[in-house]
Amino acid sequence: MDELNSKELLEEVLKSEIEGLSYWAQGSKEHSEAINNIATLYKLKIDETKSELDADIKYRVNECEYQVKCDQAFEQKKDRYIRLGMDVAGLLLPLLFYGSWMRRGFRFEETGTFTSTTFRGLFNRFKPTGK
Repeated sequence: MDELNSKELLEEVLKSEIEGLSYWAQGSKEHSEAINNIATLYKLKIDETKSELDADIKYRVNECEYQVKCDQAFEQKKDRYIRLGMDVAGLLLPLLFYGSWMRRGFRFEETGTFTSTTFRGLFNRFKPTGK
């Protein structure tokens, strides 16, 4: 018997017990027993509703925790790619800069008639590696 059927069955029995209550005289033993049965059935219904709500809350909490973990993983992945891009740019940009200045310096020094102390000074400072 699945959960939905047991809940419906419980509600039907509870309804029939309440309807049957009018058949007994107030204050009789049967009336008292019927009231006790109704109280027990209501407690069962409350317990079943509580367990359903607890299961639903647990499911929703797990779902939220999973979503938070997915969001954190996405942010970490994004941060890794940004850091990688910055590291690559940190290597490539100085290399491009040094290459450009070296080409210009070599073009100027091509003839060999004039030498530039500026280019010699820059050539000593070129460091195409990270810090």
